[in-house]
Amino acid sequence: MTSQTPPPASRLQRVLSYIVAALVVVSLVCIAAILIGSAVGGMPQQGSGQGLWPAVFLLPLIALPIAFVLLITLIIITGRQRSRAAKAAPGSEGRR
Repeated sequence: MTSQTPPPASRLQRVLSYIVAALVVVSLVCIAAILIGSAVGGMPQQGSGQGLWPAVFLLPLIALPIAFVLLITLIIITGRQRSRAAKAAPGSEGRR
């Protein structure tokens, strides 16, 4: 067997993966803040819309779906790059 090294990640792949990671981490921090804030009673009453809490509530609702779409995009880009690399590899014309 030959040892194959994967193609290096492109700048787009690195940027997408960092954006996905940042969105997920920020969303998880917001969810933890909501849980902790409601446990200690430090949150304002529901519907008051004051301070930072509306953004804390809204951010995971927006960031997690965006991170999911970007993750699917990253998987597609990586698959296409590996497919092109496999087609361009020497001796790959007889394999299926």
